[in-house]
Amino acid sequence: MNPLTSAYTLLRSGPALLSLTALAVLTSCSNFTSVVTHAPAKYIVGADISAVPAAEDRGTHYSDNGVQKDILQILQDHGFNYVRLRVFVEPANPGGYSPQGYCDLPHTIAMAKRVKTAGMGLLIDFHYSDTWADPAKQTKPLAWRELAFPDLVKRLHDYTRDAVAQLKAAGAEPDMVQVGNEITPGMLLNRMPAGGRGGGAARDVSAQPEGSVRDWTKLGILLKAGISAVKEVDPAILVMLHIDKGGDNAATRNWVDHALAEGVTFDILGESCYTQWQGKPDSWQANFDDLVRRYPKLSFVIAEVADEVHATNAIMRSLPDHRGLGTFIWEPTQNGNRQGLFDRNGRVLPDKMGQYDQVVKDYGPNK
Repeated sequence: MNPLTSAYTLLRSGPALLSLTALAVLTSCSNFTSVVTHAPAKYIVGADISAVPAAEDRGTHYSDNGVQKDILQILQDHGFNYVRLRVFVEPANPGGYSPQGYCDLPHTIAMAKRVKTAGMGLLIDFHYSDTWADPAKQTKPLAWRELAFPDLVKRLHDYTRDAVAQLKAAGAEPDMVQVGNEITPGMLLNRMPAGGRGGGAARDVSAQPEGSVRDWTKLGILLKAGISAVKEVDPAILVMLHIDKGGDNAATRNWVDHALAEGVTFDILGESCYTQWQGKPDSWQANFDDLVRRYPKLSFVIAEVADEVHATNAIMRSLPDHRGLGTFIWEPTQNGNRQGLFDRNGRVLPDKMGQYDQVVKDYGPNK
């Protein structure tokens, strides 16, 4: 029997059986997975372009040097070989990300098929929320809001497995999956009120922390449920856990040490690296230099970056044994953090995009 199924049975049997025995069974779920030692064939030059389908539906056309092209072709022309897409559970819910449902699973499958048809790598970023999940908030999906913890674990597992299986069936199997987005404080922490306004209530943490780093036993159970779900579809899919402590070595080590102590087995640690929030690049370099020595079974990705293009790619390429897998620029069609590679009309900004031409020359896939 699947250890997750056994654990759910024990947990549903009532408080009398919700014991160390049940938790031990859940902890054993980590035995489903082992570190995948293979790395992507090429160094990752990636972009999160999750906002593109909505922009295209609003009439945006992308062009490079006056020639209109599919945005994926433009990115490939400048050395990009990987795309990251975020997924929300029900983004059209009150308080959700998009009344039109953008970045739900069907929209994501449609975009993922384009990515795979273009021959690019695919990273799927599960937020496990109807709206943004980040260090300030990790809001439960509205439909999961009242679930008891055992049912929450099962829902997370089954949702993840079903989503990855649907992507695979559509010919868009991800090469890499994030189990949570910037989960530094934990995941599934906040209750979205039934009346909506999920973002406004996101800081009201439940009295039952469930997925909080205040209770690493439960957080570990949730992480293992998501990871095992991915590996059940295809053990070769790489699993990333993503936090936002790119410049904070002590905080990163504390987080990773707790995860490993709970038996959470994953392939890649992703960090966000923005100078606005994570400090200067020299602190990122020092952090990764320590992490790569301290955790020999992990590989590393800079999962979000803005205009710190050269520094982040130099750091990744400096790590030994090709364990710095690459970087992802966050939403290069937007410019809220100086990251834009396109103007508001979808035209390539040559000076900005030229940074990636240089990245490919200096650190790119064929180096």
